[in-house]
Amino acid sequence: MALVHRLNFSTFGQGIFRSLSGFLGIPFVGIQGIIKGVGNNGWSHPLGDQILTQLTNSPGLHYRELQRRLGAANGTLRHRLRKMEENGDVFAQNTNGRICYFAGPPIQLEILEGIEVNDNARASSLLPIGLSKLQRRIVCELIGSKIYSTQADLARSIGRSRSAVNSAVMVLRQRGIVHIEELRLEDHLSCLSNPMLSYGLTDFGTDASF
Repeated sequence: MALVHRLNFSTFGQGIFRSLSGFLGIPFVGIQGIIKGVGNNGWSHPLGDQILTQLTNSPGLHYRELQRRLGAANGTLRHRLRKMEENGDVFAQNTNGRICYFAGPPIQLEILEGIEVNDNARASSLLPIGLSKLQRRIVCELIGSKIYSTQADLARSIGRSRSAVNSAVMVLRQRGIVHIEELRLEDHLSCLSNPMLSYGLTDFGTDASF
């Protein structure tokens, strides 16, 4: 079943489930994930609303990509993110050397079918986020139907050195994104073409900082 995304509920529905979970003292867990509601209200900050929209649609954005999408000033965005972290509206996780942001902890965003995930760092590492430009290019290549028998073939196809591709693949394997023995994505990433969420893997040429 691969990545299973969080259910979307109406405001009324969220209120019911929050009440139930609060009464029972435990988070409400459904077949498709843990409900993490970040409600919009009249007191919310406009930039905060934009941040939550971006992170809901594209969980795990790192700071520079979030800033590029919002067109926000550096100081303004950092201040707003800090306030939202303090309030528990966003969650920051260091992944692959980059600070990646989520609208709630990553362990609450997805259930990774067949993989036991007990902490946010592990959940974040299993997602295709915080990637370098080359790592993202490799993931894009492996999403397609083309099969690479060797890393040398992959390197020739994308026009990069074999050593650079080898280093990038090694990191992706250590994170659990690329299969340890074959040049293919792990099974839990088989639904990356699902339009429900965007990990920014189809526009890898737009930001050289990736």
